[in-house]
Amino acid sequence: MAQKTLGILELENEAIKLPGFLAGPGTFHFPVKRITVPGATAKNVTEGDHSVSAAYVRCAKQLESEGVAAITTNCGFTSVFHAEVAAAVSIPIALSSLILVPQLARTLPAGRRIGIVTFNARNLTEHHFAGAGWSSKDIAVSAAGIEGSESWHEMLKPVPAPTVSAIVRDVMTATRSLLASNPDIAALVLECAGFPVAGEAVRCETGLPVADFVTLANTLIEMSPARKAQRSSQGLSATRSSFTPDA
Repeated sequence: MAQKTLGILELENEAIKLPGFLAGPGTFHFPVKRITVPGATAKNVTEGDHSVSAAYVRCAKQLESEGVAAITTNCGFTSVFHAEVAAAVSIPIALSSLILVPQLARTLPAGRRIGIVTFNARNLTEHHFAGAGWSSKDIAVSAAGIEGSESWHEMLKPVPAPTVSAIVRDVMTATRSLLASNPDIAALVLECAGFPVAGEAVRCETGLPVADFVTLANTLIEMSPARKAQRSSQGLSATRSSFTPDA
């Protein structure tokens, strides 16, 4: 049986390659093909710059031509590009872990809330929820972010080098604040692709279900059929790299 490859549309900020991150060794049991989206940075994407949408579409089409089975990204704020990318390719895509919110909400008793821990709560809007296919009018959510923290500042750099301990600390700080303000939260979604390294710590301390980008990627690959490359991708403007993690 052919092995399935996940395509990841990445920001221009250099991908963090520590274990547990999307570009890190051993995070996935399947191959990953990564492509850098020209012009997309942590700063402009999280600040709502829609001018890079065409670059996301172009790079998604390139990944499809190279045979990936499904496509995601390394920034949850890219949910605003979901409709355009989905219309341009014929394989499953899920650009943001925010897509998991409705699924998680259906597992909860009536009257309970989903908590979203995000890179920047000030910039997370209904527009991002709509891009992920849902509305806060229909699903009760509250969000808290790590904006202003040590790891937030680090991940905005062109070559970020955050420590896992700093990310865990900053994510836990946001989570505690969120739960203190919203005691009806019964499950959590981590919006940022850098947050899965903190996922288990959040589960252990809160005792709540936690979904993140690794949850999303594993779901995409499980449901997607294997594919072969369609054509040469010469002439497309993008920076590419790939690796095959150990099983």
